[in-house]
Amino acid sequence: MNPVSRRSAVATLLALGCCLAGAQPAEYPSKPIRIVVPFAAAGSTDILARVLARALSAELGQSVVVDNKPGASGNIGAEIVAKAPPDGYTLLYTSTNLTANPALMTVPYDVVKDFTPVSRVAFLPLALFKSPQVQTRSVAELVALIKANPGKFNFSSSGKGGAPHLAGELFRMSSNLDMVHVPYNGAGPALTDVAAGQVQLTFTTFTSAQALLSAKRVDAVAVANRNRLAVMPDVPTFEEAGIKGMEIGTMNGLLAPAGTPPAIVAKIYAALVKSGQSQEFRKQFVDQGGEVLLESPAVFTSYIRDDLNRWKTLIPKIGGIQ
Repeated sequence: MNPVSRRSAVATLLALGCCLAGAQPAEYPSKPIRIVVPFAAAGSTDILARVLARALSAELGQSVVVDNKPGASGNIGAEIVAKAPPDGYTLLYTSTNLTANPALMTVPYDVVKDFTPVSRVAFLPLALFKSPQVQTRSVAELVALIKANPGKFNFSSSGKGGAPHLAGELFRMSSNLDMVHVPYNGAGPALTDVAAGQVQLTFTTFTSAQALLSAKRVDAVAVANRNRLAVMPDVPTFEEAGIKGMEIGTMNGLLAPAGTPPAIVAKIYAALVKSGQSQEFRKQFVDQGGEVLLESPAVFTSYIRDDLNRWKTLIPKIGGIQ
């Protein structure tokens, strides 16, 4: 090769190297991350998503914003993420609706095939709350009042088919109650109408009800958990009130679109684990009536498959979901 040809070849290789270097993806994350919450603002999923977003932002060094996309019992927001580019910049922070919905309705995504699980972040037991206009002092008094007024009591939920809705159906069946379900696009609006007396009852988490409970605009009746909540020590469990089988709550989990590179999923999960080492981070969940889990992607994947099967078995036993 003559000197001119050699110089030309070197120049070509250098140019190619520059192009290849430029084609390499920037280290993740190199821009803001969006966390889609498929429910209205002010519900438990939204509140804790914002706690998570702040923690991830601190660990990853990028802005992490929450984007509420309520509607269709969480399906609208979930579909947005299922169809988003699998680059780690659009994530889904959701609840038990994700695994319950396929047993209740046709959903525009495949829970197993269209998402990459990152972590089941927390578990939040549900509780029954009532309007102060319903002047009862115990579960027994409430059940007696509803039975004396068939068809006149309504219970709201954050959406058709979600854990709060199913808890209401279990309560209705447990005591043979004649009540009407009123679905909303999130726990916030469902609680607001209970506080206003438009609806008498709702099942939701302490997180969602905390502000209205503190303002005495709603009353806590009973907890759907085996143990009382530390944040509501005076509120009995349904078991203590004589109603068995009322143990139900909602998971909070973080997912990415299917096909998201394992290295990106691992980096997000590592940031979660590091956040979970902070007592302040955990306290924010516990203070909201939740239990921090931070399960690995593999464990969360197994949980999702099991929970899909659980709802497919349980919902037919509950009966018609209206």
